[in-house]
Amino acid sequence: MKSSLRLVLLAVATAALSVFAVCTGPTALLDFTRLWDLLRSGPATPELERAAIVLWELRLPRVLLAAAAGANLAIGGLLLQAIFRNPLAEPYLLGLSSGGALGGVIALAAGMTVLTWPALAGSLAVAAIVLLLCRRIASDLPSLLLAGVALGALAQAFTTAIILRFDPGALRSILFWLMGSFSGRGWAEVWMLAPSALAGGLIAWLLHRPLDLLALGGESAHHLGVRVGALQTGGIVLAAALAALTVAACGTIGFVGLMAPHLARRLAGPNHAVSVPACAMVGAMLTVGSDLAARTLLAGTELPVGVVTGALGCLFFLALLRQKR
Repeated sequence: MKSSLRLVLLAVATAALSVFAVCTGPTALLDFTRLWDLLRSGPATPELERAAIVLWELRLPRVLLAAAAGANLAIGGLLLQAIFRNPLAEPYLLGLSSGGALGGVIALAAGMTVLTWPALAGSLAVAAIVLLLCRRIASDLPSLLLAGVALGALAQAFTTAIILRFDPGALRSILFWLMGSFSGRGWAEVWMLAPSALAGGLIAWLLHRPLDLLALGGESAHHLGVRVGALQTGGIVLAAALAALTVAACGTIGFVGLMAPHLARRLAGPNHAVSVPACAMVGAMLTVGSDLAARTLLAGTELPVGVVTGALGCLFFLALLRQKR
């Protein structure tokens, strides 16, 4: 099957899952029939007016935010796996998401309401340390990945120490945010994440040739004209920025950046010109589907979406290790 046809099928699947997620939820006010009536003629009856509120204020921004978050994390994971030439690299395992969460919690403790810049500072701080280590132990990429895991654990330890000082009334909502959630988010978060997903995907796609050459090894890529150091720096910084924006908008969501690149390469092939858009769509489907499961699996209870992606990611991680053996 041609790569272009596979991308079209992935786009159709992503759109179909998104429409299903918009029409599915604890309230029966909105289904596919009412959705079609709203899009065709608007809220003509009181029942359709209530359905329109559910659509435009609750379901649609939530689904779009989940899709943008999944695309961000997936693109970040694809970049990190290509840069480190390690199938286990991703923003969560490398500590970038944990650094962003630490920055966000410090901002909350200081009474700030805007978490974007503190989260970005936290992720970039972890990225700076990773880049410094990258210069020193570039020949030992597995050790570099383990260093990122250690940095993430350190950031999580500081985060835990800080949130324990919060008022017990606010502690539950902060913990729910830290575990990843799209609940209570609106169009402001969508307008923050959607442009970053489009820009990040475009930049990664423009780098498809250097990323393909980097798979041959750093020295071979250098001889073929790739500025390896600049590519590593730019890729890690971009992955950190995408992870930080996602953390600021909807908390820490793990393992999407691990699963999406592997699934995308299986579906579309290793060529980054095709795998980058495929990865973004697979990441969007993972988060939209995980959020759908988080709000429908248990009646009357909503799980943090990070719990669902964490469970899926652990199973995927173990399967990946078994396959590598």
